[in-house]
Amino acid sequence: MVYSEGHWRLLRRLRARAEKLMKPLIEHGLRPIVYGSIARGDVREESDIDVFIPYPVGSAMLELYLEEVGIKPWKRVLVQATPSYVPKAYIFIDEKTSVSYPLSKMRKEEEEFYKLAGQLGWEQLKRDERVPGMNKQLILIVPSPEGHLEMPVERSVEEAAKILEVSPTTLRKRVQVLKRRREVGRTGVYRKVEIPEDKTVEEVFQQLLARDPALRRRLRTIS
Repeated sequence: MVYSEGHWRLLRRLRARAEKLMKPLIEHGLRPIVYGSIARGDVREESDIDVFIPYPVGSAMLELYLEEVGIKPWKRVLVQATPSYVPKAYIFIDEKTSVSYPLSKMRKEEEEFYKLAGQLGWEQLKRDERVPGMNKQLILIVPSPEGHLEMPVERSVEEAAKILEVSPTTLRKRVQVLKRRREVGRTGVYRKVEIPEDKTVEEVFQQLLARDPALRRRLRTIS
């Protein structure tokens, strides 16, 4: 794929917005990443800006850092994809822009998810780097000077895993999940709770822990 000048302009615009969101977090000592099409380069007008902090942080502190530079949260949502996955908090700035973080330590395979999609740290983003990653159509996107190369992941999982620097097992699991969604349709997530304005993410999380034994077991398995 060869990118047009319009594509490059769109990529620069979306990356500038990601930088604006990440900068106050970096200045306060956090280590956010941006992942997905912005990291790979294959953006579209409807592409999301997904910033992720790969470890638990305090929600009030995080929101304060954003508000200090005029970035006001639109809504806050607690999401757990499946009963076995780590719960995450999402601070949405608008419908397409969010900062998220896990509410407990992640397993290695959960951390590798972001490598699968393609992820960039702050310094890489500032250097305008692009990295390989797999999109939701199971296509491996490999950046090139003119745009990117494409390779169906299922054609060679081992080769794709080597390029992505993840385990083949993790990649196969992700392929299975995405294929399942494509075949039967998106069935939603296991848990999705919007946080009321008068409560913190932590308060809602503790309430869920108190009444959900499965969630408590999930946390114990990685403590």
